[in-house]
Amino acid sequence: MAVSQIVVKILLVCSIFCMPALVLGKKEEKMLTLYVHESRVPPNPTLITVVTATGNLSQIGFGSIQVFSNVLKDGPSNDSTVIGVEPGFVTIGKQNIFVSYTFTISGPEGNGTLAVQGQFALNVWPREMAVVGGTGIFRYANGADYDWEL
Repeated sequence: MAVSQIVVKILLVCSIFCMPALVLGKKEEKMLTLYVHESRVPPNPTLITVVTATGNLSQIGFGSIQVFSNVLKDGPSNDSTVIGVEPGFVTIGKQNIFVSYTFTISGPEGNGTLAVQGQFALNVWPREMAVVGGTGIFRYANGADYDWEL
């Protein structure tokens, strides 16, 4: 991978705290740590800009919309095991960024989804967004998706 590709390849670490979630038929708290592998580099980007206010897709700003389908892995390495996907979208406002996505996870404990949405605060750490629901092993999930690291 070229140096320029390394600069724009983003690895996000997400820790999700879901409470209560229906996991394998019983309610329990569950902490899930996963690695979001995102690439903005051709030939296989996982995030693309689809709309901008100016029509120039390389000028991202107010009014821009991006869509993504990132790969979820159990570790930071490209060789880590794929455990799911993260489709979603981003809308860029004048002073905030709104993000909505669904973690679709397959694993030895079962399959499920977690729907997450909220404001992506640029200068707030840790970042926190709402887990608004889940399916499968995450049925009835709620809580927060937080601790993003770039």
